[in-house]
Amino acid sequence: MTDFSDFLFLTSAGLALLGVIAHELLGSPKVLGPLKDAGLPDEVVWLHHFSWHVGSVAVLAMVALFLLAVWRPDGLAFAAVATAMSAGFAALGISLALFGNRALWRTPAPYPWTLIAALGGLGLAFETLRA
Repeated sequence: MTDFSDFLFLTSAGLALLGVIAHELLGSPKVLGPLKDAGLPDEVVWLHHFSWHVGSVAVLAMVALFLLAVWRPDGLAFAAVATAMSAGFAALGISLALFGNRALWRTPAPYPWTLIAALGGLGLAFETLRA
């Protein structure tokens, strides 16, 4: 792979890692703590906890895939999967904000994944055009 696509994939990995750190350290106390005090059934609260942390695990997998794309000479497929994951997260965040509740626009949910998908897509395009 070229140095430029490697740079884009490393940048994508770094942004995704920052996203998961912010998700766990900043977002978790803002969302999961108040959720416990909301008077909802335990099943709802703990399913949300589970889903919250599954999101973090998925983003860590995305980070690993972008890194594998850089570290392995045949790693373009890893970048494609990571980029598709980010594009899916972006589509989900934007769709929920548009068709679910506009309050989601006031959260980070729709934004970082769009940028990461765009950077990953640029890296894939640059690498594909070079071939």
